[in-house]
Amino acid sequence: MSSQLSARPAAREAGPELLVLQRWEEFAGWLLDHTARWPKSARFSLVRRVDDHALDVTELLITARWEPGERRSALRAVNLRLERLRMLLRIALARGVTSAEGFESAMRAIDETGRMVHGWREALGGRGAEA
Repeated sequence: MSSQLSARPAAREAGPELLVLQRWEEFAGWLLDHTARWPKSARFSLVRRVDDHALDVTELLITARWEPGERRSALRAVNLRLERLRMLLRIALARGVTSAEGFESAMRAIDETGRMVHGWREALGGRGAEA
C-alpha cells in the first residue's frame, strides 16, 4: 500500500483541483482544532455550524473532483458554503468566541480557497448555466 502512495504525484504536480483539496484539508484540520478550543457556551451553536460547514466544503470538493457531471453545481455550492462560513466566523469574532488572529487566519484560508475554486470554475467555462 505504501508503494501506491509513493507512486502518486504530489498535489502541486497533479493539478489545481488537487491543490485546492490539499489546502482545504490542511485548513479544515486547523479549523477543527481551533474551534475545539472555543468556549463551551458556543459549542452547540457556532462550533457545530462552523465545523459542519468546513466538512461540507470538504465533501463538495471531493464531489467536484471525482464526479464530472456534478462539478459545476458542487463548485457553486462550495462558494455558498464558504460565504456562510465567513459569516459564522464574523459572528464568532463579534461575540468574542475567537481571537482576531484566529479570525484573520481563517479568513485568509477561506479567501484563498474561494479564489482557487473561482479559477477552477473559470477553467470549466465560467459562471454560466449549470451543465
